[in-house]
Amino acid sequence: MPSINVNGVTINYDEVGSGDPFVYLAYTRFDSAAHWVEYMRANAAGFRVILPDARGMGFSTHVPMIEPKDWVDDLLALLDALGLDRVHMASETLGSRVAARFAADYPDRVKTLILNGAIAYSSDEGDAVRRASASVDKMPAARQKLMQKLHGNDWKAVNDFYQALHDREDFKTYYDLREVAPEIKVPTLVMRGDIDEPIHPVEHSVAVHQRTVDSWLAIYPNTEFNAMRAHPAETWALIREFIAAKS
Repeated sequence: MPSINVNGVTINYDEVGSGDPFVYLAYTRFDSAAHWVEYMRANAAGFRVILPDARGMGFSTHVPMIEPKDWVDDLLALLDALGLDRVHMASETLGSRVAARFAADYPDRVKTLILNGAIAYSSDEGDAVRRASASVDKMPAARQKLMQKLHGNDWKAVNDFYQALHDREDFKTYYDLREVAPEIKVPTLVMRGDIDEPIHPVEHSVAVHQRTVDSWLAIYPNTEFNAMRAHPAETWALIREFIAAKS
């Protein structure tokens, strides 16, 4: 796993393939850059895929807390360090908030934006479910084992960091895509399954699509939120069609 020092921290990332640069953000407790490597090898031919771990998670530097803007600043510094002027930027769940904010703030660095199972904003219902899932005492053993694999032996501290960040009002405001999406000028593809749930509701993907100037929306039937995992052949065919249409 390569790593690079930016903004006083070490950012771990994985890299797969060659071609047009394609950055994928898997910024959640229950996922990491490494978790997507085999998937990208199988599906992302023709792209140079960069998979970073966010500051505070995965195998990037673990910290007790960040400022909301740190993730956007780290992403900009990573692109600069890798010599990537413009990239296709894709993401899932929490990463969709970071990618969208980055695209709004730095449109000259993003060719296309792809949001998979977007979370548009913090909701009381979603926060309650997330908070309940953060309880280590109630976390299934298999989930604890996964957390250790993804984040290392101090995974409990990462779990606390993730939850504390979500509880901050400035985090909620900075990454509220209801406000950010109208500022996104780059072509945007929003994908999701149609099975609803409170953390990444279908309505959030629809809301981002409706508020983004140049946006496509794809909803896959009988599918949970992560359309790219559930339908790799179909979603990558659409991604390629979208990129070809918008390039």
